[in-house]
Amino acid sequence: MATQDPTAPRKKRALKEFCEKWNKVNPGHLIVRPPGVDLDATIIGPPAREWVASMQAECRLPVTRKFDKATMRKLLPPGIRGEVMAIAHSQLGVHEWPPGSNSGEVRKYLTAAGYPWAGAWCVSFIYWTLLQAGFRRDHLPQGAASTPNWATHARAHGCTKPIGLSLLGDIWLYEWGNGDGMLDHGAFCDDPNPRNATGLSLDGNVGDYGGSVTQVARPAGSIAVCIDLVKLHNLR
Repeated sequence: MATQDPTAPRKKRALKEFCEKWNKVNPGHLIVRPPGVDLDATIIGPPAREWVASMQAECRLPVTRKFDKATMRKLLPPGIRGEVMAIAHSQLGVHEWPPGSNSGEVRKYLTAAGYPWAGAWCVSFIYWTLLQAGFRRDHLPQGAASTPNWATHARAHGCTKPIGLSLLGDIWLYEWGNGDGMLDHGAFCDDPNPRNATGLSLDGNVGDYGGSVTQVARPAGSIAVCIDLVKLHNLR
């Protein structure tokens, strides 16, 4: 059964671009787009999964029929930004269970951040993803389950930058304007054009089940801090 995925149109269009380039240089091994693929649908249905499987087979990847980590590595730009977002995208749909419990599979994010009991896990998801991508723990904030700690760490090490200069994989910290002056949420920039009025982010602890990994569109004005992913990775 196909499930909703807000990132599905972008993934299918990225696959289309990849296949067009592939077919030009590999005329004997064409990756053919099956009939019935709707590039604009926010589901990845059977025709799209067949298309993914063909791409995986030609590229000698495990044939999972999913936009998994290995497949996203092919579709995203090379380098640390693409690596981080390939891992983050592989977690789409991971959610709390029971619903609203801050528990279940999401506990792996909290445990990685040194907070192994149920709790808000948006920046713990970021921390877990960066560790999976090979970031050193000493390049990341202590008390990484706390959103304000990310801003304090980034500012202390010169890793912030103007929000208008955001790039794929940068870390956005949000302040909801509730008057307490505190940062409330963190997510990855997942936006091909982050200078728009609406910013696309890949978030943990939002959406279905009381909290899941999903893509969210929010007004860019709600972003309070942008942490440069590359500067964070390259800390000395």
